Amino acid sequence: MKKRKQYIIDKGFQLRHTFSIIGIVSVITAVILVAITASVVYNNNKLTENNTKITNIYEIENSIFVSLSSLPEAVKDPNLKQALIQNAKNHDRNMETLNRIIAFNTTIIRYNRILLASILAIILAESIALYIILIRKTHRISGPIYVISNFMKDIIAGKDPKLRPLRKGDELQDFYDLFQNMVKAIRSRGHHTS
Repeated sequence: MKKRKQYIIDKGFQLRHTFSIIGIVSVITAVILVAITASVVYNNNKLTENNTKITNIYEIENSIFVSLSSLPEAVKDPNLKQALIQNAKNHDRNMETLNRIIAFNTTIIRYNRILLASILAIILAESIALYIILIRKTHRISGPIYVISNFMKDIIAGKDPKLRPLRKGDELQDFYDLFQNMVKAIRSRGHHTS
């Protein structure tokens, strides 16, 4: 059986059903995407705001520490000297921690943007795939209806249609068998009356 190259046979039926299903999927996907986008934008704004606050804290603490550490080296009290050394170590650790937090937040912001772009790309690919699948599926219904319609036109025009089987995988197989039985019954009545 020769396959048809044209997949859109009944534009009204096929496109209406294809786009109605894609429309429903698109609305649901859009609602989900809006929720994800709102969350990403809100979280990214909060992370950016937190990075700004952390940077301010970083600069203030660093400024305070630099001022305190500029005390004269001639500090005689060994406990004070030890406290200054410990404060220097704590300060360095705090600065490293703040830098790691800022870097981590910046990475999260970048990954959120990549995630959002990926979701958009997947939705676009999903829509294209859904369109192709639905056109093919509706083709499996439209094809048999097209064949039966052409046979009916032949019968109405007084011609004797040459029936052929439907393609494997076409829908409406039982209906087509019933149609073929009807055509055979009409033929056999025609032979009895002549």
